[in-house]
Amino acid sequence: MAQNTFRQPERIVARQKKQKRKNRLTLWINDVIGLDRLFGEDNAWPIRHIDRILWVTLLLIIYIGLNHNAERLVRRIQRSKTQVDELRAQATTLEADFMKSGKQSELSKRVSGLGLTDSLTPPHKIVVNLNEH
Repeated sequence: MAQNTFRQPERIVARQKKQKRKNRLTLWINDVIGLDRLFGEDNAWPIRHIDRILWVTLLLIIYIGLNHNAERLVRRIQRSKTQVDELRAQATTLEADFMKSGKQSELSKRVSGLGLTDSLTPPHKIVVNLNEH
């Protein structure tokens, strides 16, 4: 007859498989990079936690890249605001010049070279009766 044994829960078995997979990864990285020579064979802390170290390093690189991107965007926005202010001032100046050039005194100055002068008599109002046409 077979002997009765305790069955391990599935969570523990899955955790052991994951631990074996993690150990294979750390052993492979250790073989490629040679971390045991760098830290010493008795100090296995960096080798055991290399996945977390790499994850934090990746997050730091992403953070630095996003920070540079944000600063570049702020500089570009500031440059655009300066250009918009300059263009607004230029448009205001051009509009004022245009409004000034439409005045009667400015027009009379420009057409005096052609020999035209202003009329001294005011314009006449033409009144049409409804019966006349």
